[in-house]
Amino acid sequence: MKYLVMAYANVKAWEDTLANWAPNAPMPPEMQAACDFYEGLAKELTETGEFVTTEGLAAPSHTKTLRRSADGVVATDGPYAEVKEVLVSYAILDCASHERVMEIAARVCDAVGDTIEVRPVGEGPES
Repeated sequence: MKYLVMAYANVKAWEDTLANWAPNAPMPPEMQAACDFYEGLAKELTETGEFVTTEGLAAPSHTKTLRRSADGVVATDGPYAEVKEVLVSYAILDCASHERVMEIAARVCDAVGDTIEVRPVGEGPES
């Protein structure tokens, strides 16, 4: 069964990290640790055949939200101001059981501190 595993992070922390980091400078230690963790996990899950794909997302300031209204579809910039956490990355994993994907998601949450959401993809007994 395939699962969408989504990582959410605090908007202010995300923006502060990006604002204080020059792209050519070394990564801050906590960011490097998270990258190292994700790289190791992707390698492990590739070896077990559970890894499908993963991507980090651009900064929240690049977000557009579209909503249908009486006047048609309206696009707004960014996530809502009251949102404290934003989606920062996702992965598609192909796991044999719900328990297995929850084990992996818990490891991510424990290692990097992000809020993790797990959702089955497509049709199946758990969708």
